[in-house]
Amino acid sequence: MKKDKMTTITERILNLESVNTAGTARNGNMIIARGLDKEHKTKSIKDPTGVWYEEMNEIGFNDFIKTTTSLRGGIIQEIATFNPEMETDWINSYFFPAKENYEKAEGNFHYVRSIREDTTILHTTYKDNSYVTPQSAELLESFEDIDENYYRIYTLGLWGGVLEGLVYDRWEIVDEIPKEAKMLGYGLDWGYSNDPTAIVKIGKEGNTLFLDEVLYKKGLTNQQLASEMISRGIKYTDDLVADSAEPKSIQELFNSGFNVHPALKGQDSVRAGIDKLKQYELRVTGSSSNLIRELKHYRWKMDKDGNSLNVPIDAFNHGLDAVRYLVGFKMMGRRKRMIGVRSIRL
Repeated sequence: MKKDKMTTITERILNLESVNTAGTARNGNMIIARGLDKEHKTKSIKDPTGVWYEEMNEIGFNDFIKTTTSLRGGIIQEIATFNPEMETDWINSYFFPAKENYEKAEGNFHYVRSIREDTTILHTTYKDNSYVTPQSAELLESFEDIDENYYRIYTLGLWGGVLEGLVYDRWEIVDEIPKEAKMLGYGLDWGYSNDPTAIVKIGKEGNTLFLDEVLYKKGLTNQQLASEMISRGIKYTDDLVADSAEPKSIQELFNSGFNVHPALKGQDSVRAGIDKLKQYELRVTGSSSNLIRELKHYRWKMDKDGNSLNVPIDAFNHGLDAVRYLVGFKMMGRRKRMIGVRSIRL
């Protein structure tokens, strides 16, 4: 089906002005979104006919079992989608046979016979996605020369191994930023069609930095971004540090009233910023799903012998770059100012 025809059908079926967590179709059916970061969130859903677990590998086994056994109603179809990031994941042992029975080296297979009689496994890659952009396809294929594990997982759709060389290895998940923490501000990494615009709120208490994902979204114009920022509680007086690669966008946000500053950049600024962040204990809120995924996958480049090259792979870093921009601006050396931009609080 052509892309424009599918879009038209979707707009006709759904009431697109519905609230963020529930879309109502014109026939009265509903699509309800719920997170599993809190156990009680799915208990109020009555008689669902279908459930979709997006990013299933981000859901723990206990959370899945509690959810699937608590669903009320008649016959319920459950669908789970995920990238096969770690062969040791519970999903593999719970649903999949030994990979020797089905995997093909180039990822050219579609169906896998599950070890569970009521389960069908469909294997797909970006080549099965008629909506993939040329830029995304190019990035995925480039992983073959950058990182073998990334290439297996995200390009071929094959199970990955245990990731080595993680950039950040000292972090934990918390419920929220504690009230006692000092609010440092927000970091912003620009995106649009291929990459998300990411905003992260950062607080500090002692030698601990608290991170909370505020926004992680593609396709936003600067005007839409400003509206999103207001709706998500970012005040005009809050300190905001953005990637300096887009001075026009920074100026437009400033003209909208936000206290935004360009990030400090220079020779080896990425490595210096990472080193600064690694001086702190990192705590990330459980609702920050994209930021958690980045922390699990942001890695150093390796040579052919598996030795770190001390240069990070430019992937899984949008939210983490946003954090680095703010921390670098506030905690590292001379601070650069835009003409006309309000002075930042230190």
